[in-house]
Amino acid sequence: MGSGESTPIVATSTSQTGKSPIDYFSWGHVDLGICSFLLLSLINTLPSYFEDQLIYFIPYWLMLVLVFVVAIVWEILENTLFVKLGIKFEGRRDSFKNAVWDIIFGVIGGLATWIFKGILVNICGTAKNSIPQYIIYFYTVGFVSFIIILACFFIGRAITKD
Repeated sequence: MGSGESTPIVATSTSQTGKSPIDYFSWGHVDLGICSFLLLSLINTLPSYFEDQLIYFIPYWLMLVLVFVVAIVWEILENTLFVKLGIKFEGRRDSFKNAVWDIIFGVIGGLATWIFKGILVNICGTAKNSIPQYIIYFYTVGFVSFIIILACFFIGRAITKD
C-alpha cells in the first residue's frame, strides 16, 4: 500500500493484516477474552463447588477489568517481545489502530462470556443442587464457543488473499 492510500476497516489481504482495525487475528483476540474470563471465572467459582454455595472472591466487574488488562498485556507482548523473537506475523508491529481494536475484541470476548454466565446464573439459580450443573454448562459452552471462534479465525485466514 502506498502512503497515499487509506487503510480499509477490514483487511482483505495479508499486507493489510495488522494495519486494518479488523483482520482475521481479531477472532483470536475474541478467543483471548473468552479464555481469560473462563480462567478467571474458574478460579473465582471453584470454591463454590466444594462449599455447595455460590461464592465469589472477585466481583465480575473486576474480572472484566482483568480481561482488559490481559488484552493490553498481550498486545504489548505481541508487538515487542514476539517481534523481537521473530514469532510475530510477518515480523512487523501492529498499527496503533489495529492494536486498539485487538484490545476491544478481547474485551468483547470477555464481556460476551460474562453476559452468558449471568444468564446461566439467572436460569439455573444458585441453589445447592444447581451449582455443579451451572458450572458444567458454563464451561462446556465456553469451550465450544472457543472452538467456534477458532474455526472463524482459520476461515478468515483461508479467505484472506496473499
